[in-house]
Amino acid sequence: MSSRGSAAFLALAVVTVSVLLAVSTGAVVLDGPNDPTTDDVALQPGDNPYAYLDENDELAIDITDDNPRIDAEGVNVDAVAAQDALFYITYDGNATAEAWIEHEGTGVTFVVDGEAIESPERTARLSPEDDTVPVGVRIDTRVAEIAPGDRLIDEISVHARVAEPEDPAGGDDPGDDPTDESDEPSPTADPVVSVTRPSPSVREVELLSVVGGAETEVDLRGLRVGDHAVRLDRLRFVRESPGDVRFTVRGTSDRPADVDPLPPGVDPLGYYAVAFAEPDQPIERATAEIVVDRDRLAAAGVSPGRVAVYRETDAGWQRAEMTVVDDTGEAVRLRAAAAGFSAFAVAVERPALVPTAASLSDERVVTGEPLTLSVDVENLGPVPASDAEIRVETGDGQGIVSGEAVMVDTEPGGTATESTVVRFDEPGEYDLVLVGDAVETGATDDGPTLGSATVTDRADGSGDDGTKLTDGDGVGDNSNSGSGGDSDETSPELSEFDLSDVAGLAALVGIILATLFLVRRAPR
Repeated sequence: MSSRGSAAFLALAVVTVSVLLAVSTGAVVLDGPNDPTTDDVALQPGDNPYAYLDENDELAIDITDDNPRIDAEGVNVDAVAAQDALFYITYDGNATAEAWIEHEGTGVTFVVDGEAIESPERTARLSPEDDTVPVGVRIDTRVAEIAPGDRLIDEISVHARVAEPEDPAGGDDPGDDPTDESDEPSPTADPVVSVTRPSPSVREVELLSVVGGAETEVDLRGLRVGDHAVRLDRLRFVRESPGDVRFTVRGTSDRPADVDPLPPGVDPLGYYAVAFAEPDQPIERATAEIVVDRDRLAAAGVSPGRVAVYRETDAGWQRAEMTVVDDTGEAVRLRAAAAGFSAFAVAVERPALVPTAASLSDERVVTGEPLTLSVDVENLGPVPASDAEIRVETGDGQGIVSGEAVMVDTEPGGTATESTVVRFDEPGEYDLVLVGDAVETGATDDGPTLGSATVTDRADGSGDDGTKLTDGDGVGDNSNSGSGGDSDETSPELSEFDLSDVAGLAALVGIILATLFLVRRAPR
């Protein structure tokens, strides 16, 4: 319901409008005849279901589930909503006038052309030429402690009066008057910010009357960056010139299309991209505040200082300037500063070890015998390698073939030379690769390969040098045994002789020697 003051317009006109803005858990989207306040001023509902004339032809604004014109249940808790033309103030006077709105609500701002009109110092101007003013509303339920069902505001008072004459600055040129009310936004007023939330990982942002050269802040209220444990909380930026700005922020687990892979040693936790409705925005500086759950960092095995943000540019990925704002709670808050907006990656940094040269002490070896492997390892990652563990594994992934792990220490861009011993339990042809948490598997086309080795089995009749035994080489060869070369019996293996065989042979040799001695001594 509305009730009007009786004062004449030329002195002051005030109309009280019933406003019902209840809070609910459901989403609401804020998108005729008129209610005259005086002979010169009237209020007219906008083209939306929230403002209407009641049974007494008085303006009412109802954004609750009691309004039969809407399906929603009010304004979301912890949300921002907006309607650009909730209702109109119309004017039929001959002199320039000004109007403003007063209320005692919290989190509700009435605006005209993006500027608040809620005091005698901040008004909307009306004239015979510009006789209709659309009044919008911005509702931010995050600024008050409210619960579903609470009412944000009960009523508003619309004031109107004749505007004070405008004196030219210095009494000369009216066009130079710095107090002149024009279509240009105030250079000191805060912009009107509207943020909609289509999904947990998307925010659509509209900023009206951004001040050029000043920092503008947008509260994204925990946009998910791929993982629910990684969230983009706020964006701050400086626009070189004033104007309106519209953009969409979208988080994702996957790398955005047409974006190159991240550099070695940069493992993404998630990505987000800022896309402007009008490209080539004159953004001077951009800052993001990111929150990462401590449990997520613990699972990745990294400290807060190892979290970084990379921005995609024409020259490739560039690391943003990072600051740890707070790491005392269950979540870590970080700040990343860059030169502008595009695609970003929230990542953890680590060393990235890549073998650049390797050599084996021999390319052929018998099972169980050692081979020495020497390898040069370069760190392509953005952080130093300190006691980074590396091992050698077969290329087919069957298992580790090196002995004790080798620890590598090297700075980013540095190279370390290490050696280790490898052994093989089975014969075959083996490709060798380097493994370890710090080893970069995709840094080169061939991967972290180290070479190959041929392994033979001694149990198959091989000598120590891996060559196969031939006739005449083995123990027990019967070619000179005196029994002829046509015997079908095979020569006994060394393992078939025991101590009794050796004792019998010794006795036989002794008898033969004694007989020869007696023969030589016999008389002739």
